[in-house]
Amino acid sequence: MRVFILLLFVCLFACKPAYKPHKVIIEPNYVEVQFGRVMSRTLLDSIQTALEYKGIHMTYTSVKYDGNKLNELGFLISDGINTGTAKTNFVNKVKPFGFRIDRRPGAKKNLQVGELD
Repeated sequence: MRVFILLLFVCLFACKPAYKPHKVIIEPNYVEVQFGRVMSRTLLDSIQTALEYKGIHMTYTSVKYDGNKLNELGFLISDGINTGTAKTNFVNKVKPFGFRIDRRPGAKKNLQVGELD
């Protein structure tokens, strides 16, 4: 019985879901944002503001939280040349979710939105 209780206790604390962290890269010819569940509305707004300084317009079309965890996120992104939109509810995401704008020489895609390679 002690072993069972110990295993239950260990599992409760060791098996907490590990959410993928967010990632923000803003360089002169490259921008990548990967959204994660642990992002406050203040952080989302600051990313939006930083992108505006680069001439990239982003509008959140859907933002829903479950407690302090981002549960649903939709956005529209435009860099003045290309436009894209994506939405997720963060369920069973294997690939990172967000967008990438790549203006470097040799880039395969100038704009990628949604699940990222």
